[in-house]
Amino acid sequence: MRNEQRCIRGTEYGTLRSMKTDWAILRIRSNWRRKIVLSFVLSVGIWTAYLVLQRHPVFHVTVMKAARLDQLVPFVPNAVYLYESIWLLMPVAPWLMKSREELNRYTKGLVLVALVGFSIFFFHPSLAPRPKEPPDLNALYGLLIRLDSELNAFPSLHCAFAVFHGACCYAVFSEVPWHRGIRWIVWVWVAGILLSTLLTKQHVLADAAAGSVLGIAGYALCCRAKERQI
Repeated sequence: MRNEQRCIRGTEYGTLRSMKTDWAILRIRSNWRRKIVLSFVLSVGIWTAYLVLQRHPVFHVTVMKAARLDQLVPFVPNAVYLYESIWLLMPVAPWLMKSREELNRYTKGLVLVALVGFSIFFFHPSLAPRPKEPPDLNALYGLLIRLDSELNAFPSLHCAFAVFHGACCYAVFSEVPWHRGIRWIVWVWVAGILLSTLLTKQHVLADAAAGSVLGIAGYALCCRAKERQI
C-alpha cells in the first residue's frame, strides 16, 4: 500500500515538474524575436540616456543628505553582488510574458519609469556621496564605481526598476497555482536589492524610497490597471 502511495506521489511530482517546465518553455518561446529586440533596444536606450545625464549635468547638483537611519547602515562593499543581481531579475518577467499586449504594457511601464527618473535627473541632478576610501574593496565594487558615478541619485532608478520588475514577476507567477510561491521569493529578492543600495552607499534612504514609489506607480499606471479590464 505504501509503495503504491509512493508511486502515485512520484508520478504526481513528475507530472507537476513537467508542467512547470512546459509552462516556462512555451512562454519563453512566445514572441521570442520581439523579446530579443525589446531587450536590446530598452537596455541600450535606457543605459545610454542614464550615462549622458550622469556625465553632463546642466543644472546645479544637489548633494543628498544622509538621514539618521542612513548613518546606522554600515558600508558593505560585498553587498554589490546583491546590488548587481538586478540584471538577473529584470529579464524574468518580460521573457515569461506570453502576449504582445503584455509586452507592450511592460514596455510602456518601463519607459514611463525611466522618463520620469531622467526628467528629475535633468532638472534636479543630485548625488549621494560615497566613502572616500572604501575598505575591503572587491573587483565588482571597483568596476561599479568606475562605471557609475555618484550622480543620478534621486530617485534611485535601481530601486524603481527592482520594484517594477518585482511587481511584473508577481503578476506572471500569480497566473498558475504551482508558481505562486515564487512571487514571495521574488519580493524577498527585491527587498534585498533595495537594502543593497544602502549597504553599498550608492543611495540614501530618500533615494530608495522615492525610487520604490516610482517603480510601483509605473506598474500600477501601465500594467495593473489594464489587467483588470481584461
